Amino acid sequence: MAEIEIMRRNRHLRTAELQALLPPHRSRSSIQGKRDKTEGLGYRRLPWTSGEDEELRRSAPTKGATAIHHILPHRSPWEISLRARALGIKLFNYHEKPLAIIGEPLADAIRARAREDGLSMRGLDCELNTGGYFTNVAALRARRGSGPYMPAIRKAVEFFEAELVTGPDGTITIDWKDE
Repeated sequence: MAEIEIMRRNRHLRTAELQALLPPHRSRSSIQGKRDKTEGLGYRRLPWTSGEDEELRRSAPTKGATAIHHILPHRSPWEISLRARALGIKLFNYHEKPLAIIGEPLADAIRARAREDGLSMRGLDCELNTGGYFTNVAALRARRGSGPYMPAIRKAVEFFEAELVTGPDGTITIDWKDE
């Protein structure tokens, strides 16, 4: 009976969290089975408090649901997303973050063009089979002063149906043709 009382008082906890409060011999499946069979023991979400709503409003411009889950660990990212939608709050979206300038002009231009076309850097690397060049290798090369890796640049230029142009001073730029 003491175990049932513990389960009743802690209905808001998930099965794994509840398991920590019960004797060690209780498995997750036995706890879940007891919850399913006994009236009044089922999982019940706690209502959102005004403090949680305020934390959600304050964090939303700079954090997504997963990051806010670290602030409100008893709320799942799914619950946080639902609550934000119900309150009319727009959570931070990583893809709306400005694209980082990596310091390699050709790679920066290709990365910007990919973003404009709705491609992620990882998606671009997968499409071109460039191994991670546009995701992170170009930035590492720029920091080392190695210059662009031209086979990856050429693949991207071909993919976007553009052209590499050498200026009178020897600098290479991209002619996007459609601009």
